Amino acid sequence: MARSDSMLWFIIGFAQLIIANKAEGGILEFVELMLNITGGSSLVVGLYVLLFFAKHSQEFSDAYSKFEKSELTRDENGSLTITDGDSNVKKGLGIAIPATMTFFAAIVWLATL
Repeated sequence: MARSDSMLWFIIGFAQLIIANKAEGGILEFVELMLNITGGSSLVVGLYVLLFFAKHSQEFSDAYSKFEKSELTRDENGSLTITDGDSNVKKGLGIAIPATMTFFAAIVWLATL
């Protein structure tokens, strides 16, 4: 989830930067300045979240179960086992979709400069 959280920060930041680049004149200059500041800050937060969780992923993996849709079942011996309810395809889509959106948002932002 950490990787998709950081990508959501990136998407929000790029959206603010795109809107700021489209604003023109008058009172919108102040709005443009604020959106540029907060958009850039959102990109920095996304980068921090991405790097922080990548650096400390081992500490977090031991602290809690990462199975969001886990099922607790008993096997034939009577012992409890935790099985993951999500498939690898769903996990992959959870990263691929935000990554694709972030990539296209970055391209659109660069095109509006």
